[in-house]
Amino acid sequence: MKIDKNTTLEDFIFYTDLFKSDEKQIEDLFSKLELTELPPYILNKPIPENLNDLTFGQLIKIQSIKTVKDMLLVPLHVISGIDIEKILTCKAFDVIRFMLFVQKELTRIGKLFAEIKYRPSAEEVQAGINNIDNGVFGTIDWYARRMGITDHSEVESIPWIRIYKCLEMDNRQALFEKKLREIYSKKK
Repeated sequence: MKIDKNTTLEDFIFYTDLFKSDEKQIEDLFSKLELTELPPYILNKPIPENLNDLTFGQLIKIQSIKTVKDMLLVPLHVISGIDIEKILTCKAFDVIRFMLFVQKELTRIGKLFAEIKYRPSAEEVQAGINNIDNGVFGTIDWYARRMGITDHSEVESIPWIRIYKCLEMDNRQALFEKKLREIYSKKK
């Protein structure tokens, strides 16, 4: 069977699993599809221009995907609310385009968070600050404490961009305070 623009996602997954398409063929297909336009709708659900409106919980679900099959199915389910069974009936190329769009957006979001990541001093590294990484839970806990939220699950319903902005402001404030302490210590 030939995979074309009318192939359903279910058939695409079946045939790529059955014939174990080599990675080069898949990469070539993905490269070609990345250059084509994303459809404005999939199963009558609008496709967002970016992922800025996602909640932190949705972002976590999408970022925690481990398999290619899940990368094809889960983002569309999480973002547009389409049932997995219905996604399998969609045109494979549309779903792959959406997956590639989501990957690009996740890279963009990851870079935003990386840019504001706290840069510890040599003394802080020596004291072991790099051993303190509480991951996503740490971010949820920090935001909950910052906003006086007692139920961590509430944080997952907050837009990720709001959490990012608060983190950015707190990191800038911490850097200012650190520099101010250094200036005061030099004056003594």
